[in-house]
Amino acid sequence: MEGFYEEVIGSRSFASIWYWIVFAVVWTRTTHWTLGVPYEDARNARALGGQHATDFELQIEINVRKTLIMFESHSVFFTACAAFLLGTVFTLGFYFNIQLMQAVFLLVFPLSIVSALSIHLAQRMRDENLQGDALFKAYVWHRRLKQGIGAFSIFFAAFWGVSQTLFSPYAAGF
Repeated sequence: MEGFYEEVIGSRSFASIWYWIVFAVVWTRTTHWTLGVPYEDARNARALGGQHATDFELQIEINVRKTLIMFESHSVFFTACAAFLLGTVFTLGFYFNIQLMQAVFLLVFPLSIVSALSIHLAQRMRDENLQGDALFKAYVWHRRLKQGIGAFSIFFAAFWGVSQTLFSPYAAGF
C-alpha cells in the first residue's frame, strides 16, 4: 500500500495528478471570474438587457472600486512582496532545480500577469467611465486575454513537465 500513496501523492509535481487538477481548477476559476463578476452575468446582461445589464454594471463598478482602493493604497507593498516571492520561487525552482518550486512558479507567474492586467483594466474602466456596450467589450476582451494566457500557461507547463519527467534520472521507473 505504501507504493500507492507515493504514486498518488508524490513529491514529483509534474508527475502528480493533483498538480494538474489544481492547475485546471485555478485556470478555470480565473477565466470564469473577471473582475469578480462571473461570465454568465455578463452574457445575461448582453442578451437580456434591462435589470441584468444594470446589475452587471453595478457589480463591475463595486468590484473596480474595491480593487483600486486596495491596490492604490498598498501598491508598493504588494508589488515588492510579489517580486520577492516570485524571485524566490524562481531561484529555488530553476537555479536549485527543485521541481515543486518549478511547478509553483509555472502556476503563479502567469497568474501575476493576469492580476496586473486586471488592475490595468480596472483603472481603465474607472478613468474612461465605461458603460453599456463598451464595458461589455472590455470585459470580454479581458476574459479572452486571460483565456489565452491560461492556455499558453497550461501548454508550457505540460511541455516543461514532460521534459522534466522524461529526462529525469528517475524516468526509468515509469
